[in-house]
Formats: sequence, structure tokens, C-alpha cells
Amino acid sequence: MDPGSSSFSIGYLSPGWPLDAHSNGVISYVADMADQMKRMGHRVTIVADDVVGEAPGTPVYDVPLAPQSRRLGQRVLEGIAYRIAPRWSIDQIGCRPIVKVIRRATAEQGVQIFEMEEAFGRAASVCKAISIPLCVRLHGPWFLNGEVEGVVEDRESQWRVRREGQAIATADAVSSSSRDVLERTRAYYNLALHDAEVIYPPSCSVLPAEHWRLEECIPNQVLFVGRFDRHKGGDLVIEAFGRVLREVPRAQLIFAGLDLGFTDSDGRLWRLEEFVRDRLPGALESGQISLLGRMPSSALAVLRRKAMVTIVCSRYENAPRVVIEAMSLGCPIVAARVGGIPELLEDGWDGLLHRAEDPDNLAARILSLLNNPARAAELGRNAAATCERRFHPEIIARQTVAFYRRFIRDRGRIA
Repeated sequence: MDPGSSSFSIGYLSPGWPLDAHSNGVISYVADMADQMKRMGHRVTIVADDVVGEAPGTPVYDVPLAPQSRRLGQRVLEGIAYRIAPRWSIDQIGCRPIVKVIRRATAEQGVQIFEMEEAFGRAASVCKAISIPLCVRLHGPWFLNGEVEGVVEDRESQWRVRREGQAIATADAVSSSSRDVLERTRAYYNLALHDAEVIYPPSCSVLPAEHWRLEECIPNQVLFVGRFDRHKGGDLVIEAFGRVLREVPRAQLIFAGLDLGFTDSDGRLWRLEEFVRDRLPGALESGQISLLGRMPSSALAVLRRKAMVTIVCSRYENAPRVVIEAMSLGCPIVAARVGGIPELLEDGWDGLLHRAEDPDNLAARILSLLNNPARAAELGRNAAATCERRFHPEIIARQTVAFYRRFIRDRGRIA
């Protein structure tokens, strides 16, 4: 198929599939892009590390990473290789199945362009092994996210950072979810990346009748969607809500997300329920805090429409789906002034920004909306309009297709 024609055959690497079986922003991005690309007449193929169930309507290729899928002799040799040279082993064993499946998907589906994230630098091996153009999508390089998550900077971590830099430098094209992460990547790796482009994640396509409405939400209810860990600021959520309760005792916090544990400055690992009981005794029994655990993506819109305020208090983010999803529904939102979040919303117009890692400021911002529902509703209406104008799926998909055409014409490799 001629890349200058009206349609493309596009391949995406996803950490898992389908969306409702996983909690991952990259999977959400791939799912949204795949849906919109198909609506526009393009063909989409998914290569995924962890496929759960069927995926009608889209070719999905599962990457066989389970040890049981290999012969005993091969597993023994790979075990020896890992003990002798772990980084080489991870690179070769981890990339080999992906390359094999991408080659098969390309041959069977006529894939012209393949896109994958920078994680673990696997794209460096893939780019050398396939004949079609490869686009690396910057979702969150490890030099940024590793530090935020408090990972010890050992040799393996340093190797991952270097390998991701090699993948970014090797790729035929680079796109980024935010200006912030693109500029940080350029500076950290000393890469010009002249042809790189910022393409924000698409919003959900939401009908006006499905928007958040003041008269239908639960007064004084606050929603947090995210993991309980250092990165997503799960501890800050609880600390800030304790301050909210001092002024609004009838406030309620809904915490929807996995409990991965939070390690404090003393090195103690806290589980979510344990942390809540320590900081806010009795809040679980009274119903002031509800811990829902991981919720499927399809259930989150209902939670967002019920809450008076949605909060995002990560210590770092690229261009998080949780912000765009809330905005697309017209939800009043308070989000951290970190990373690419200020590129998504304008403080005081379509949301409120709070100082990063500051539970007092976060609480004050939440209270300002709980105490002024009309103001909250105004911010929500503006947020929905912003998403329609800037992040509508069709707008993002058309920008992406134009980007693909440009880099294929200027720099790409055609099979």
C-alpha cells in the first residue's frame, strides 16, 4: 500500500490487551488511537505482551514470553546467560519474541508503520530487525519515572536509561505525549530530535448528555483514580483529605486504584488500608473513605460523574490519561503542577493546579471547589470544551497520520 494513499496499515506494541483487563496508560492510549484510526478507514494491528481473551475486530498478536513456551534446553541456556550477562540476556531474550511477532504481523497484515514506547529500550533492537519505519512514542522514559518512583540507581537502572536513549536515537521518528518530556529527553540525552513532534493523547469521545452535571453529582465527594504508590501520590491524597475533613466533616473520598505500597522517608513500606487507618482512624468505618481497588476502565466514567471534584496529585506525569478523561467528561479537576499537566489545562480556566507534593495546597484547592459548586461547574464546562477543541480523538488521529506521512516521506524506510 502506498503511504501517500488515503489509508495506512498501522501497528502498535501494547503492554497488554484489552484495556479493561489492565490498568496502564499506554494501553489506554493504544486503545483510543486504534479505535479512532479504524473509524477513519485505517487498518490497525496490535502486538501485546499479555493478551486476555478475544479482541473482535482488530488483529491482535500475543507475544509468547512465558518460559513454558520454550524448550527445556533453550531455557537452561537462557538461565546460564542471565547469570553471566543479565543485561545482555534481558535485551536479547526480551526483544527476540517481540521482533519475531512484529515481523509476522507485518507480513500477514501488511503493516507499514509500527509504533512502540521507549520502555526498556526494546525499540533499539526492533528498529534494526524490521524493514518498516519505527516510531518511538515517549510515554515516560526511565530517567524521569525511575527517579520519581524512588528506584535505587544501580547498574541495571543505569543500563535501562542508556538503552532507552539508544532506542530514542535509533528510531525513524519520535513523538511525545507532552512538550515537557520531549524537552527533558532532548536535554538529558543531548539529542537534537529536530523532527520529533508533540502529539497529546486523545480524549474520550463523550456526548454532551454524558457530561458531569452539578445537579447529579454527590456533594462533597472527592475522587482519586490511581495507584497507591509514591509516583501517583497516593499518600498525598490521604494527607490532603485529612485536612479537608477538618473543614468539611461530611466529605467523602473515593480511592479507585491498585495498592502497590508507599515507602516513606524512613524506609517503611505502607499498604493503603494500613496508611489510612494510621492517618485517619475511623474514616473507613464511617464511610468517609472508600477503597475500591482497581476498577475497569468502563466503570470509571460513572465514578467521575458522581464526584464533585476529581484530583490528580502525582509527583510527576507526562500527559496523564486520568486528567484528559476527567476533562472530557466535564469534571471539575484539581491536578498537580508537574510535567506535562500544565500543558493540558489552564489553571483557573478549565481546572485548578496545586503545588506538587504539597497536601496543604491540594486541600485548599479541593475546598475552594467544594465550597463553591457553581465555580466547579464552570471549570468543568470549560474543561469539556477544551477537550473537544484540542484533544478530540479525530483531531489527534489526523495529526498522527500527518506526522507518519511526513517522516515516511522525509526519513522513512519502506518495505
